[in-house]
Amino acid sequence: MNRALLCGTVEGLASGYGYSFTLHDKSYYPTTITRYPAAFMSQPKFSSIEGRKNGRITYKVTLTLAHQAAKLTPAERNELFAQMESHLTEIFVGLSQAEFVAVVDELTIEPLNGIDSHGALAMEAEAYVETIF
Repeated sequence: MNRALLCGTVEGLASGYGYSFTLHDKSYYPTTITRYPAAFMSQPKFSSIEGRKNGRITYKVTLTLAHQAAKLTPAERNELFAQMESHLTEIFVGLSQAEFVAVVDELTIEPLNGIDSHGALAMEAEAYVETIF
């Protein structure tokens, strides 16, 4: 139940910024792009659990945002990286405000190179998300 809520919430937040959302294993990213801008999320990794009937489940969440950028100037590429970083931050802040989320912890955001052979730019965010059940 928490996994489905988590995936659905991230999809809604990413879609709100205009990203085409896909939930797949990371190795499928280049082949599952239907349109840019794109958001890819790997299945959340179960990290830990506390409690039996009421408690907390912690998942490691990885979300990647990508834009087509083959013909952009270096300045435009830097601006696009800044925009994606801002969107990732806002998505995880929005996730932390969800009713079933207790904490979003250890958020890291980094640019990725070579996500595809068409010049796409991508940024990846990882965080531990503690959910309540």
